[in-house]
Amino acid sequence: MNEYQRYLMEEFADEYRERSMSRRDLLRRAVLIMGSVPAGLAALAAVGCGGDDSPQAIAEATQPPQPTAGTTATATTALTTATAAATIGSGANAGAGDVRFAGPGSELLGYLAKPTRAGTYPGILIIHENRGLNEHTKDIARRYAGEGFFALAVDLVSRAGGSKADTAANTGALGSAKIEDLVADMKAYATYLQKMEGVKAGGIGVTGFCFGGGYAFESALASPEVKAVVPYYGICRLIDQLATTKAAVLAMYGALDNRVTSQAERVKAELAKSGRPFDVQVYPGANHAFFNNTSANYNATAAADAWTKTLAWFRANL
Repeated sequence: MNEYQRYLMEEFADEYRERSMSRRDLLRRAVLIMGSVPAGLAALAAVGCGGDDSPQAIAEATQPPQPTAGTTATATTALTTATAAATIGSGANAGAGDVRFAGPGSELLGYLAKPTRAGTYPGILIIHENRGLNEHTKDIARRYAGEGFFALAVDLVSRAGGSKADTAANTGALGSAKIEDLVADMKAYATYLQKMEGVKAGGIGVTGFCFGGGYAFESALASPEVKAVVPYYGICRLIDQLATTKAAVLAMYGALDNRVTSQAERVKAELAKSGRPFDVQVYPGANHAFFNNTSANYNATAAADAWTKTLAWFRANL
């Protein structure tokens, strides 16, 4: 397993132990992430979640989920917008729409939201969680646009055809992707946004959540166009290289998110060597995904404070 595959496997193993994920779903995600049934079972065993799964159970788990009547997408979107408006603002009225352009390995997809008034503004790249680009992430882009930023929510599932309603398939595509390919895609997104009319020269920032928080750290190290980064509860694969970053980094963590937050002190120590502005925030009582207002772990107090600090960070450094 590479670092992101282990990160994903550990996260889903935790969800399974907490009874918020079925064994069937856990098996399916493991196989999709690792690329085969034997590799998926070995990965589960490596994170302490092996089991005596029957061939029939494995066969059933590796089948795509059956479509169900109706959809909750509208309700979820309404919840996202309403909750955001009540706590950390909403950019629901900002001009927004899908974008696509040629990338280094495939066409890259995304969702762009921009301020309604003409002018020059900083640009923010937003990296989704491990479920892929969804309505929640698009709503975050609209919130940024409402605050005076060009906001591009990237789709790191682009090389697999783009994010789908089947979130397990999105997770599988992200977990099985080559790290260097996704880093190259992030660099291409930064270049695309920087060249956009109305985006301030030298004004590109990146934020990301969960899996996307990890790639926000990657962007801080890989892209010279990125000047400020705010990773939310993401692992840093290359902590020892953080001292070389040219970006201003504000790292967000939840105190209850032990698996990810265990890196916080090392991240802080390495960023202190960079000579660039940095800060590390650890929110008491907050868990993984505390910013996601469609998640059971949503913490309104921590999310509101983190949003205020994030906007201030980007305004000061972009």
